[in-house]
Amino acid sequence: MGSRIRSRGHTGRERTHFDIQVRLFTDEKFPLKHISGEMKISELKRYMEFAAGIPVHMQKISYLDSGELLENSTIRSNDIVPGATLNVSVWPMWRDLIEAASLNDIDWVFSLGVTSPTSYKTPHSDYMTKKARKAWLEERAFLALYIAAHRGHEKLVKRLIEAGTDLNACTSFGRTALHVAASQGRGNIVDILLEKGADIDAEDDDGSTALSIAAKFNHKSCERHLFLFRWQERAKRTKPSEEPDRMAHQFYDSAFPVWMKGQKCQLYMTNILPPGEYEGTRIDSPKKKAGNRGFTEEEIKSLERQRTEESFENDPDGFDEDGNYKLPIIREERQKTKSSLKSSVSYDEWLKKKKAVEQRAIDIKKAAEEKIRQEEEERDPELRRKRLEAEKSQSYETWLAQREVEKKKVEFQRQKDDLPLAVDRGPGALRAYLRSLGKTRAGDTYEDWLDQKETELDLYKEKRVPSSKTITA
Repeated sequence: MGSRIRSRGHTGRERTHFDIQVRLFTDEKFPLKHISGEMKISELKRYMEFAAGIPVHMQKISYLDSGELLENSTIRSNDIVPGATLNVSVWPMWRDLIEAASLNDIDWVFSLGVTSPTSYKTPHSDYMTKKARKAWLEERAFLALYIAAHRGHEKLVKRLIEAGTDLNACTSFGRTALHVAASQGRGNIVDILLEKGADIDAEDDDGSTALSIAAKFNHKSCERHLFLFRWQERAKRTKPSEEPDRMAHQFYDSAFPVWMKGQKCQLYMTNILPPGEYEGTRIDSPKKKAGNRGFTEEEIKSLERQRTEESFENDPDGFDEDGNYKLPIIREERQKTKSSLKSSVSYDEWLKKKKAVEQRAIDIKKAAEEKIRQEEEERDPELRRKRLEAEKSQSYETWLAQREVEKKKVEFQRQKDDLPLAVDRGPGALRAYLRSLGKTRAGDTYEDWLDQKETELDLYKEKRVPSSKTITA
């Protein structure tokens, strides 16, 4: 006898739950658990859609004799006892198809009219209209798919799907092939149906989905398959949100900050100069591009000469402690540019760094050439001997001629340094620097100030040294 569980219902009357089994006409047996005496035969048939895999409208249930049990009668009224076996048969028109699908006989199933066109017919199928015959074939194909999914016949399920069987067709209570496969824990069948397009969110008349049915019958593995597939489908339908507006400092890489944050939420943005641009005066560095060259040696010497020979009478505060004249700032602009010049790089600092970089490059090049020469001489001692002989074979006349050329260069440079400032009116480094400063409030340029100073310096020299010769341009 089956197990019994006693409980009390809302009426206070004692209820008993037990297990029974059903036997199909195919000699297949399926257990029915947790049956109560007050359960109606109609409720039992709905349960058997999951338990035996036979739709309700095809079931004919009998007990002890061949008489069919009435749907409104209860288990108790039919004297069904725990452990009893109920017999289930179907209408003759469905008998062969159910038996073929249960036995997993693919050829037999397809010979029984589950696809169109087909040669299968019944006495009443010849009188069907074209539309009715199509619906009849679709119903037979769904029945075969429903039974194959319940039994776990994978090949038959695939063949029926390939033949065009509707995956989302359902019984009168809304149960699909996916529902019955989930109730039996057929994970392989569930994967096939979902892959081919079965609706995972389809609900039966009780509001149950395949996921809730798998959980109800405690099929954890099948429940996990359905759960993961549902989230994958939701992820496919999810659209990424639009990118929110960003603040100015968020447009740059955090590894290269271009901003500083102070107290009370101040935000200071820095000005990133183009590569190679001189920060203090915006004079292009020599390596920025070929069209904007750096200072030549003549321009540097002219700049130093102009700084030391400015008139003391016009600006008594312009000389430093060593007697060298400092580059003046226009009086009207002194206070305006004071704060900006504090943070700027001075010309002397920039020139010193420029010369140091150039000298370093020359030293590196000489060291590399010397190293290459030494390696070559180590590999071939004959090269060292030839070099020493060439140095010894240099004649006294050649050395004397070189010395004369060097003396002439030095004398020419000395004579050039003694020329008055009026001779050099070209666009030297100082003039380029003064042009970059712009104009004063009065509208005058700094270069006009330099021309005025040069004129005053010429007059000052003629007054103090009248016997000296003046060379005009």
